[in-house]
Amino acid sequence: MADLFALLVQTGNGLGVQSGVIATAGQNVANANTPGYSRQIANLVANPALGAFGASAVGTGVSLQSITQARDQFVERQIPTALASQSYSQSENSALQSVTALDPDLPGGLPSTLGAFYSSLRTLSQNPGDIASRQAVIGTSQALARSFSQTVSAIEDARTGIDARIAGDVSDINATAKQLSALNKQIQIVKASSSVPNDLMDQRQAAVDKLAQLTGGTPYTNSAGDISIALPGGTALVTDSGAGQLSVVADPANGGHFALQLVRADGSGPVALPVSSIAGEVGGFVAARDGAMKTAITSLDQFAFDLGTSLNAIHSAGYAMDGTTLRPLFTIPATAPGAASQISVNASVAADPRLLAAATTLPAASGDNRNILALIATETQALASGSNPDSSLQQIVTSFGNSTAQAKAFADHDGALATHLTQLRDSTSGVSIDEEMINLTQAQKTYEAMTKVIATTDTMLDTLLSLIVG
Repeated sequence: MADLFALLVQTGNGLGVQSGVIATAGQNVANANTPGYSRQIANLVANPALGAFGASAVGTGVSLQSITQARDQFVERQIPTALASQSYSQSENSALQSVTALDPDLPGGLPSTLGAFYSSLRTLSQNPGDIASRQAVIGTSQALARSFSQTVSAIEDARTGIDARIAGDVSDINATAKQLSALNKQIQIVKASSSVPNDLMDQRQAAVDKLAQLTGGTPYTNSAGDISIALPGGTALVTDSGAGQLSVVADPANGGHFALQLVRADGSGPVALPVSSIAGEVGGFVAARDGAMKTAITSLDQFAFDLGTSLNAIHSAGYAMDGTTLRPLFTIPATAPGAASQISVNASVAADPRLLAAATTLPAASGDNRNILALIATETQALASGSNPDSSLQQIVTSFGNSTAQAKAFADHDGALATHLTQLRDSTSGVSIDEEMINLTQAQKTYEAMTKVIATTDTMLDTLLSLIVG
């Protein structure tokens, strides 16, 4: 009789275990479309034999040993780096793609206004005394100066827009780092009660992925299971003791654009965070802002300075219709920095087209076009940079275009790699409805079979009791 009662107890425990299996499958099905959810597995283990029937030992049923997550650690370790690279290249690419000011086909852009300027000089050379032609040269000169300013302004606006994106990302980074630190503590509390906090671990993994995307941070797990985040270069953002906090500050050395500072997890700082210590989306934005965009502005400043200096030297040596000389055509700063945004037509020339210096001798006869021809000759002459104006501008446009194309190529490559690894993770950790339906059916059939065992055992007990009583 004791064996029959033991059989009832073991089967009753088994019903509880199968209920746990069904509940686990139900949890998986309910979260099949939940982002970041990892499929849970009910791990069953046979109970050891405590007694024997005849010469054979018989076990004592089944136990639900644990409910764990389905994760491929080999794939998991590769994902943060892949996500960081993808976010870096995609943010750099999107930032550079948004700049259209250097499009060679842009109406009113530098290539077209530079060509129009020299074309108006050639028209004036045919009749240097014609006031209308002189006014046309002033107009194209002003358009050229305005195009320089507008091109640089558009790129600077894009850089300022990136600053806003960086500031937004910094807020997300700080919130996520704080969340990760809090989850570490919550998970330890749950573990101390001998439970497995699978849902909290999913939230923590999502926070790790987000920090990798935003900062390029690498996760490290200590012996207690806490996850820390180290930024590129080794600076700690999250430690087992807490989370650091990023902030942005205007950098006078970079035109007032944002630089990053970090208050460490222990509360010390803030300390300047070098560019080499940030990657991910923020790093990609910084690379675009202070890489190809800044280089383009520097190159445009140098080009405007060199072109203006060359044209001014010739124009100042010529004579206006009133016989005056030593008058520059453009007003430019003393050095190259800022030249593209500050270049303008000499105010006196702009006010009086007769002050254009077309002649090379006095008296400045209306038919003397030799100084105009000298201005036209600069179109094919090397500037201080070593190239003629058209080639100099083409180099700037081509260099920016190459940087943009390279960023797109990296974005496509890194995106494909991250997608592949994410799909591999999903194939292991994602929920398959078909598989869960099979698990549910198996658990249901097992449950029904165990109720049959209970019913049979109950019948056997009734028979045995009737024999004893009888």
